[in-house]
Amino acid sequence: TSAAVKARADWVVTSGIAAKIVKYLHAQGKKLLWAPDRHLGNYVQRVTGADMLLWQGSCVVHEAFKAEGLKTLRKKHPDAAVLVHPESPEAVIAMADVVGSTTQLIDAVRRLPNHEFIIATDNGIFHKMRAAAPGKILLEAPTAGEGATCTSCAHCPWMAMNGLRKLAAVLEAPIGSPGANEIFIEENIRAKAAVSIQRMLDFAAAEKAGRIQLGD
Repeated sequence: TSAAVKARADWVVTSGIAAKIVKYLHAQGKKLLWAPDRHLGNYVQRVTGADMLLWQGSCVVHEAFKAEGLKTLRKKHPDAAVLVHPESPEAVIAMADVVGSTTQLIDAVRRLPNHEFIIATDNGIFHKMRAAAPGKILLEAPTAGEGATCTSCAHCPWMAMNGLRKLAAVLEAPIGSPGANEIFIEENIRAKAAVSIQRMLDFAAAEKAGRIQLGD
């Protein structure tokens, strides 16, 4: 989301900590307006039971995964574990052995005994999975089906615009030059956005330290 949206938010969450924070707020009797991803919101709502009003946004990568295609692929690879990012549609999540953030899915590949894995998230993390678990076979979850424009779209075109050459060019460009690609944010927006982000970071630190007990 943009800095302006974060400035209007009470909390900012990542997919890895979303359910914990929502569970914490739900225990306080809070009703939540959730944005932007409806699939992640729907998943969090199901696992926490929270009262949530969902904004109807979605991730262009994860929304493309198809349950029917996944079912077919799983029949071909019955011993494969299915790992799904929670921004995927509900029908795809329902077929998962593990649902989690990219970091949690990387960890699942490392710790699970399966030799094969069907992955429903951006294939840009496959190199980290292979580094964490050399020799294991990774299969892209299919995106074929009604409304699909390809059979394997597990790839974010915007993240793919980043690369080592571009990163090096930015680092080497003098501050203030066109190549520096500086981003300027109005101070009032920056300050307000920082509050919601810091609130998430403080929650994560407190939960890790055992100062917040979420229960079952």
